[in-house]
Amino acid sequence: MDEKHSMHQKDNRDRQGSWWGSTQGIATILFIAIIGFYLVTEHTAHFLGILPFLIFLLCPLMHIFMHHDHWGHNDKDHKM
Repeated sequence: MDEKHSMHQKDNRDRQGSWWGSTQGIATILFIAIIGFYLVTEHTAHFLGILPFLIFLLCPLMHIFMHHDHWGHNDKDHKM
């Protein structure tokens, strides 16, 4: 009985397909695509206007994370 029940569940899942192919999945994908399009087209000027400031804000972070191995070096650590 158990095998028959599990086979029936598997057949139901195969007939249903994935969520992405369902009506609800396609509607969700279209909704996200439309929102994304409007966000990109309407806010491009805002993003491009603030981009130079974001680059300057990244400089300290790059300095911290890219120079982390330079701290605490001394001559004893680098024997040749």
